[in-house]
Amino acid sequence: MEIERSTVRSPIDAEVLQVKLRVGEFAAAAPSESPLMVLGRSKPLHVRVDVDEHEGWRVRAGSAAVGRLRGNAELKTPLSFVRFEPFVVPKKSLTGDSTERVDTRVLQVIYKVEQDDLPLFVGEQLDVFIDAGQMALR
Repeated sequence: MEIERSTVRSPIDAEVLQVKLRVGEFAAAAPSESPLMVLGRSKPLHVRVDVDEHEGWRVRAGSAAVGRLRGNAELKTPLSFVRFEPFVVPKKSLTGDSTERVDTRVLQVIYKVEQDDLPLFVGEQLDVFIDAGQMALR
């Protein structure tokens, strides 16, 4: 019974992406700022793209995109549109560029990575180019 009560089971079918707890360490039952374990699915791999709010009007549902691996732009993959996160949020990753505004907000767009044979890892950043097509201005 003691072993059963101390066994940790995942609530979803997933793989362990990160463990921040080691054998013998105390794990508090109270909520903490960072999780002790990160679970997720790596197949299919999805990319969360931050589009500046000033460019958000150019992105349409179904827009094709291409993701290029940072550090080697020759490694690229087509991306297929999944959905918008319809709530525009403050930008979290700042580059430190002196011209960058810290009050920038972004529209998040989710794309699915179509190519399975690239050496991509969960959490890795891609440079994403979204096809805006011919936008008609009125």
